[in-house]
Amino acid sequence: MSMANFRRQSQLYSKHLDSANSQMCSSLEATYQALYTEFLAKSRHNDIPNSTADRVRLRALIDQTRSDLETCSESATRVQISKVLELQESLLAPIRTLPSDILTEIFQLVIETSSNPGITWKPTKISGRIFLLTWICFSWRDEALSYSAFWSTIAVVHDVPPGVPPSPTEMTALLNECIMRSGVSVPMRIRIFSYSSTDESLPAVIPMLVAQAHRWRQAALSFRYLHQIKSLFPFKPSSSHFPLLEDLSFQFRDYAHVDPGQNPILECHPPLQKLGLSLLLESYADVISSRSLKVLKLDRYRGVSLARLLRMCPRLESLTLRSFESTGNPKASKTIYRSSLLTLDIGGDYDNDNKVEYGAWNSVMLPKLIKLEVTLPDLIDHQDWEMAFEARTSLSKLREVIKQSKCALQHVNLIMYVADYKKWPQLTLGTANKFFEDLPVKAEGSFVENKLLAEWKEDLESTIRL
Repeated sequence: MSMANFRRQSQLYSKHLDSANSQMCSSLEATYQALYTEFLAKSRHNDIPNSTADRVRLRALIDQTRSDLETCSESATRVQISKVLELQESLLAPIRTLPSDILTEIFQLVIETSSNPGITWKPTKISGRIFLLTWICFSWRDEALSYSAFWSTIAVVHDVPPGVPPSPTEMTALLNECIMRSGVSVPMRIRIFSYSSTDESLPAVIPMLVAQAHRWRQAALSFRYLHQIKSLFPFKPSSSHFPLLEDLSFQFRDYAHVDPGQNPILECHPPLQKLGLSLLLESYADVISSRSLKVLKLDRYRGVSLARLLRMCPRLESLTLRSFESTGNPKASKTIYRSSLLTLDIGGDYDNDNKVEYGAWNSVMLPKLIKLEVTLPDLIDHQDWEMAFEARTSLSKLREVIKQSKCALQHVNLIMYVADYKKWPQLTLGTANKFFEDLPVKAEGSFVENKLLAEWKEDLESTIRL
């Protein structure tokens, strides 16, 4: 046979094979379209093989599907076969046989590890990982819907400017359905962030959450004006309104022409263990009087000293204070109060010139203090450094109180934000040395900007040399 005839015969044979393969793939495509519909329904309903015989038959089907995938050359048909193979193999996945309680624990981890745990409502959409879990299959959906705690963490974020039409009715109805899924007795975690400038522009969904106040265990509320929250809680103060509330953070951004007192939630005296406030007046400190409060975070505190505040909360273990504004003569109070405070974090309020004025520590003793963190602002010149050390943060007075209290500090961290260490190296080093001078803390517990003091000094010297 000549070479030309051989090539011609080879081409005819190749075309015959291609034609046969094409016919086979066409037949397979119809078969696997039907199989895809069948196994998709099985996957959605978690119709897994329960007997040994059923599992053997399914594994045989999987082997046949893999064989067809290897022999088929049509790309569209291969895609269809691959989808069926994935569905068939998923029916044998161990996760489909997990007990309900273990599956619930996994769901809980998936939801809690999200950057925004729970459900987030916005005027144009509602989102949350819990919805993704309900879309996998019917059994997962039933599991997610039947566990009320999955629906008990709700955030409302309202950042629509005034004049914009209200959110669609279906968005409000959807959130109401989520609240109903959370049950009637499961404790709730609530977050409300509203940037509206008027009460009229507040979303209608907020009163729906307020109606569940008796179930609130944790709440983070942020409004532009204080009076907006008062309009949402028109009831008279009563301990029955927030019987479960243990963790409350309340912030408002505009301090102009407002009375920072009269907080309707605090006046109900919930059993708080953690509390965060934008502003607290010493004259209003009685309202947070509690033997259960352990953690207090204040952006601003206005008063004569911290003595009265600490007296109102005798079991307070941690205090964060960004700004103290003196309102009177610090020598007016002569009663020494010995606080059970363990952790103190002060400074860092740049909007208020980092003022923790002299007098904050008057009449205060801290015999149990073991952890201290102080934040200094980014300062410009030598004079500002001295003002910060001596007056604005009242560090000299605080150091004096610590030594008089005879406490044994275990961890001290000084935060100094300096734009250019090369410009003020000696001043920066001198401030750190002055701060730690005679403090009752060991070298292994002394830190600057979260670095051991000795390592920080070495890094500073290396920066200076460069």
